Amino acid sequence: MSISRQEFHRFRDFLMQCSGIALSDNKQYLVNNRLRPLIDEAGVDSLSDLLSLIDAMPTNDLAVKAVDAMTTNETFWFRDGSHFHYLENKLFAELSRLSSPLRVWSAACSSGQEPYSISLSFNKYLKSGGQASQLKITATDLSENILKRAREGIYAELELSRGLPNELKHSDFSGIKEGWQISRAHRSAVSFSKVNLLDDLSRLGQFDIVFCRNVLLYFSAATKLDILQRIIQTMKLGAYLFLSSSEIIPAELNGLQTIRVAGCKCYRKV
Repeated sequence: MSISRQEFHRFRDFLMQCSGIALSDNKQYLVNNRLRPLIDEAGVDSLSDLLSLIDAMPTNDLAVKAVDAMTTNETFWFRDGSHFHYLENKLFAELSRLSSPLRVWSAACSSGQEPYSISLSFNKYLKSGGQASQLKITATDLSENILKRAREGIYAELELSRGLPNELKHSDFSGIKEGWQISRAHRSAVSFSKVNLLDDLSRLGQFDIVFCRNVLLYFSAATKLDILQRIIQTMKLGAYLFLSSSEIIPAELNGLQTIRVAGCKCYRKV
C-alpha cells in the first residue's frame, strides 16, 4: 500500500519539526519504503494511523523510530578516500604541531565507520613515523539506536568488505560471535553522543577537524547555511572542515577558505 500525498505532507511536517530535515516532493517513495516496516511493526494500516499513534503517545519510542528510519544512512569505510589520504599525509602532522590532543568531530556518524576510519588513519600516521600526539574523536548522530551500534563497534563481514583494507581487518578487529569488533584502542578514541544539528553546538567545544559529510543535503538552503555558520563557531582558527565531495558551501557563507590538493577538497577556517 502506498502513502497518499496528504500523508506524505503530514509526515514531512512532522520530520521537519523533529529534525529540521526538509523532504523534497520527490521523496514520497523514500518515505513509503523506509516507514513500511515500522507501520507493520506498530500493527496499523497506514502512515496516518502511525502518525496518530505518535500524536497520542508522545513519550512512546515510535517517534524516535520514525525519525531513525529516515536519518540512518548507508555508510562505509574510508569514504572519499582522498580525505583520509590528506589527513595521513598532511593534516595530522600540521595540526599536531599546534594542538594536543587533536580534537576531531564526526557529525552524523551513523554506525561508526567514519569516526573509526579517522582513528585507523591516525594510527597509520603514527606508524609511519608521525609526531606522537593524542587523538580525541567526538562522534554524534540524531539516532540513539545507531549510536548504540557504533559504540559496540561490531560489524558483519559484508560491512567490513565495504572499503576496509583486508590487512586492517586482521590487525585492528577481533572475530567474535556477532561478527568483527574493532579493537578497544579505537573504541576508546571515540566518544559517541546524541546531537541534533539544529541544537546549540557550542557545548561540544572546539575542534581541529570537522567531518560533516552527506548530511547537509537533507536540509533546506536556509537551514544548511545556519548549521554551517554554527559549525564554523566550533572550529579553531586554522581548523579544517570536510564535506562530501559533491557538496558546495553556500556563496554567502564567510570564514572558510577552499583547499584543493591531490584530488581532495576541504575548507580551512580563516
